[in-house]
Order: sequence, then C-alpha cells, then structure tokens
Amino acid sequence: MAAVLAALEKVLKILVIVSNGLMLLLVFGQVITRYVFGWTPHFGEELARYLFVWVVFLSLPLVARTGGHMCIETLTSRVTGKTLKTLNILADIFSMAFLTIMVWCGIRMVMLANFQTSPAMQIPMSWVYAVIPFGCAVMLLYVLDNLVRVLKTPAAELG
Repeated sequence: MAAVLAALEKVLKILVIVSNGLMLLLVFGQVITRYVFGWTPHFGEELARYLFVWVVFLSLPLVARTGGHMCIETLTSRVTGKTLKTLNILADIFSMAFLTIMVWCGIRMVMLANFQTSPAMQIPMSWVYAVIPFGCAVMLLYVLDNLVRVLKTPAAELG
C-alpha cells in the first residue's frame, strides 16, 4: 500500500507542477496580449480558472499526506497518550466521512455536468469537475493510511 501511495504522490506532484506552470503561462499571456495587442485569446481566462480548480483538488491529498492541513491545536497540544490517540482517530473518522460524501456528491456532479459545455472552450464541464471526486478519493486513501498508522502506534508514543 505504501508503494502505491508513494507512486500516486509522485503523479500528483507532477500534475500540480505542470498545471501551475500552464496556469502561470496562460495568465501571463493574457496580460501581455491584452496590453500589447489589445485582444485576448477567448480560452485563456477560462482554462486558467479550470486549472486553478484542478490544482486545488490535486494539492489537497498532497497536503493531507504531509499533515499540513490547518487544524486547531488548542486541545491536541495539551493532551498526550490515549486521549491524543482517541482525538486523532476521531479526526480521521470524521475526515473519512466528509471525504466519502465529497466523492459521492462529486461523482453525481460530474454526471450532471456531462450535459453542459464550457462557454469559451466548448468542453464538457464534467472534465472540469472530474477532479473533485478524484482528489477527494486520493485524500481518503491518505487519511485511511494515517488512521491505520495511528491505530498501530502505541498511545505512549504519541504527543
């Protein structure tokens, strides 16, 4: 499982880097064409906006993998041992419930958006929304991996 998650992490990093780079070039090109030539490509702003959505949902699992998501440590910084382990388990369970809902609703959104096309590029909107269930499913795998790790770790080693 660790090898699969590590390979998935590499793929996600490559996708995020490429998407960020493409988004940067698109926005820079938009500015140059607008102020130098007085026109802008019709697809640039829309594609940059959709790439931003992809970057966000592809970055979520990467941040979850490293434990970088914001959390309120007021309680967890004051407890250790069994109490901390219980709080970590509860946090992972609630996260998994939320992510399961996101995957389910994301799949429904993709199916509903299949009949819509984007205004400028005329691509199916389901392509844009497909990253939502994908990113949340990958994040769900990482949270599940963390839950298994917390369950295996003795309470005395936490904190």
